[in-house]
Amino acid sequence: MKEIYRKYREKWFLKEVFDELLRWNRWWPENRNVDGYLCFGSDPYEHGKLPAWLEKGIGTKKGAKWESGMDNSPMFDDAVFDSISHRMMQADVGLMSLYIWDCRNLSEIAAILGKKEIVQELSERALKYSKKLETLWHEDFGLYLNKDLVTGKFSHRLSPTLFYALLTKVPDQKKAERMIKEHFYNPKEFWGEFIMPSIARNDSAYKDNIYWRGRIWAPLNFLVYLGMRNYELPDAKRDLVEKSKNLLLKSWLSERHVYENYNAENGRGDDSKMSDKFYHWGALLGFISLMEEGYVPSPELPVKDEK
Repeated sequence: MKEIYRKYREKWFLKEVFDELLRWNRWWPENRNVDGYLCFGSDPYEHGKLPAWLEKGIGTKKGAKWESGMDNSPMFDDAVFDSISHRMMQADVGLMSLYIWDCRNLSEIAAILGKKEIVQELSERALKYSKKLETLWHEDFGLYLNKDLVTGKFSHRLSPTLFYALLTKVPDQKKAERMIKEHFYNPKEFWGEFIMPSIARNDSAYKDNIYWRGRIWAPLNFLVYLGMRNYELPDAKRDLVEKSKNLLLKSWLSERHVYENYNAENGRGDDSKMSDKFYHWGALLGFISLMEEGYVPSPELPVKDEK
């Protein structure tokens, strides 16, 4: 929404959608907060209102995984689902980072609309969850990690969503450099001819090569790239842009297909039945190169009202 306004400067559009987006922003701390952390969950729902296949997951751990959008990610394999609170008892770095980012962007929009009290509300929530996100930094490992809220232990099931912390600007430059050097460029985890796999290469589930278990998804690359733009990480940005573009072109030039997800070993999209051959978000693999080359306005810059 902010990027649409940046381009067209139509304030009526912001007014039209702001209240709904604010309601959604407020929903998360009210419904998915556990000890100050945000977790995925799935609330019970009156049966007969949804398709049968969907109802089977509602109110269960499966439903909580669906809420993440990363349905079968190994990140959630060992997470405990509380059937009383209907929450997955795992503090999620990716979710918290996206939420902080949402608070800050929505705060900018509230300022444009002259909603000073809401600017303050959103800024306070962003600060609150930024402080909690910082507690998920693992100094010895050099990365923000998901945390089991039952045992208090960090999870070492590594996904690109752990790099979403870069979107929040919570990590300082030193931490960002460690994340990139020790994990982005680590061939045992995310580095390789084709990047970034949806789970680390040394994870036992990587070899499954199905959906979120090892395959490459363009939205993950895109969000990690946006996070990198907040820091002095020129080599990592260049490499992620180049490898993403090459992955997209590999299938496009030979088949004219843009896949939903790709094999992280050979870059193919047609080796899995769970990969649509013409899927909209696959184009993000090429879009980031347009952004890097300056054809798209820099999304990390604040948008101010033009009076």
